[in-house]
Amino acid sequence: MHKNYNQFSIEELIQDESFRKWIIEKDSEESVFWENWQKNNPNAKKNIGVAMAFLLNLQEKETHISEKEIEHYIGQVINQTPTKNIVFWKNTYFRIAASIIFLGGLSLAVYNMSFKNSFEEELGSVKPLEKYIENKNATENVQIIKLSDGSEVSLFPKSTIKYPNPFEDKKREVFLNGKAIFDVAKNPSKPFWVHTHKISTQVLGTIFTVTGFDENENANVQVKSGRVSVYLQKDLKKNNSKNDEIKAGLVLLPNQQALFSGSDVRLIKALVEKPEPVVDVPKISFVFDETPIEKVFSLLEKVYGVTVIYDKKNMEECFLSASLEEESLYEKIDLICKITHATYEIVDAQIVIHSRGCR
Repeated sequence: MHKNYNQFSIEELIQDESFRKWIIEKDSEESVFWENWQKNNPNAKKNIGVAMAFLLNLQEKETHISEKEIEHYIGQVINQTPTKNIVFWKNTYFRIAASIIFLGGLSLAVYNMSFKNSFEEELGSVKPLEKYIENKNATENVQIIKLSDGSEVSLFPKSTIKYPNPFEDKKREVFLNGKAIFDVAKNPSKPFWVHTHKISTQVLGTIFTVTGFDENENANVQVKSGRVSVYLQKDLKKNNSKNDEIKAGLVLLPNQQALFSGSDVRLIKALVEKPEPVVDVPKISFVFDETPIEKVFSLLEKVYGVTVIYDKKNMEECFLSASLEEESLYEKIDLICKITHATYEIVDAQIVIHSRGCR
């Protein structure tokens, strides 16, 4: 049974099991409850937004943080005296911007307890040691390589990978020149690093593709499942040599990619060219009959793990009658926009819908 949340503070919301299931685990039952609760309690908008942003931002920045560690950080921050509390809403649906400034001391506490140790103690030098094994794929087929930790690498033609056998006690790192798909075995105590000449990618357990040839100025990382954090190689080397503070990398979720442009020398987050479902649902789920547009977009977000930003109030009179069983994600969005007289664009790996409404 749910509690009476009307008098809950931000701190109490952050630690509440139901609230955390809604935000962190995306629990469907809790989502229904909290969405209805917000409608009936508009005065709680501020506290809900801050608590939501706290948990989302903490998860985004700490790519290898456990649930127990999250609770520990929350406790530390809550016990401090707040000095500044700034919240930015991207829109009325609480899509919080990643640049939120939290309760005083959050950034310092999280950094000191996680990222500093991660890079100083685990990464070390980004140059492979001589003892590393080297595999070069000179064939025309993808080669499967089994690593000592149970991870699997699909190495593409004309690609080379270097790795230790076994991995060291405190780190797992490989060095890639070319293209490979990594299916990484989970081990929270030993984050997995993939280094190329331009970018480095940190993960715990996931499936993702890295492309980075030494002779090519461009590189990219594409995530199929799980979560990764991507860093510019030059930043890691510079910070490692100077012992500077390391900021969070570019965090990627399923169907997202990081593109590195040699001309711009920066990372850009985008959706992959062909987003694939991350949740299996019956094809009939995409047969709509006068379905409110809100439910349509919610289904797309759930199935493809994407974020759809739109003006809910402006499109409350929009309904969809169509069969979208066979179309790709982008084809679905195209058809939806045509039917509702809207347009869309991809911004920072989010689908942004522009509509004047359907009245």
